Amino acid sequence: MNQQYSPSQYRPVDEGKPGRFGEPAKFLPVAFVCCTISSLYLVYVIFHCIPMLQFATDLDHRDDARRSRGIVQIIIFHITTAMLLLCYVKCILEHPGEIPDHDPHWHYEGAQQSKMGATTGMDLKETKKSGERRHCKWCGKYKPDRCHHCRVCRTCILKMDHHCPWIYNCVGFRNYKFFFLLLFYCVLTLQTMIWTMAESVLRSWDVDTPFVVMFFVLFGETLAIFLGFLLTAFFGFHIWLMLQAMTTIEFCEKKMPKKQPAEGSVDTISAYSLGCYGNVCAVLGKNPLTWFIPISPHGYGDDGLQYPTSYDDAFLQGRQYEPGRGRKKKGHQSTQRLSNSSEKLFYGT
Repeated sequence: MNQQYSPSQYRPVDEGKPGRFGEPAKFLPVAFVCCTISSLYLVYVIFHCIPMLQFATDLDHRDDARRSRGIVQIIIFHITTAMLLLCYVKCILEHPGEIPDHDPHWHYEGAQQSKMGATTGMDLKETKKSGERRHCKWCGKYKPDRCHHCRVCRTCILKMDHHCPWIYNCVGFRNYKFFFLLLFYCVLTLQTMIWTMAESVLRSWDVDTPFVVMFFVLFGETLAIFLGFLLTAFFGFHIWLMLQAMTTIEFCEKKMPKKQPAEGSVDTISAYSLGCYGNVCAVLGKNPLTWFIPISPHGYGDDGLQYPTSYDDAFLQGRQYEPGRGRKKKGHQSTQRLSNSSEKLFYGT
């Protein structure tokens, strides 16, 4: 039965909407990825690493240089594989972020109230051509900047990049770092396999090599080269997006706000760009020591509803903010002062 909604109320969740993992069929891509990872792991360890370690060879006939290479390779491979699996699990389990349910700033108030500034003091940059605030007709809420509705997840996703069936999740504000690191460790693992297994491929051409060994070595090397090429190119694309302060949706739609160009020049830089280093911090976190560790990059005040548009002196000088500074409580809601909203939402600790 269809429910009726008044303009002043945000739309409740559909009664028939499945839970977070309520559609088992959508786990098939995840199962395929797990099988692929397991296959490559077994091929590399059984048909490359173990022969390199020469357990069945007498000490007098053992190639110590080859064994040393095998020990180094198996250690590096297991480290990158472990990080890959950890990032993959985090990508699946971490919700990308959605619009708050009980925040009156995002309740859809109807077209007559949707002009910028009519019902909110937030400095939103993305609006309709008419100047009205963007809203989602399915969720019944106003949309923050960089927010888009995912019809697969059936909800609005904060800073949505894309929906990825391989992780049964959207890639957005809270799990983009995990997705980025997943690509990074996938590329490292595959490149390790490609270049180190070349030695085993050459050895497999020996006339005394069993057919089964030759088949699996060539299969593993071929699959690693194919996936390595694709994921390396895809990872390079996301590095470029990160440096440009863009998401995949913003790149495809080319409708994101731009910085005001200087007189007589054409500026196509994203309004959310904080410079090369700042854009990296926006994705991986402000502490370089944790960039390659799959922990959340977001600190106090980061909610994915507003985004800074420039550096401020506080960040450059390493200023620290006391919890609660710049906020005013109103019941169970808290609103942030516009004067320091951008610096706290991105740099606050």
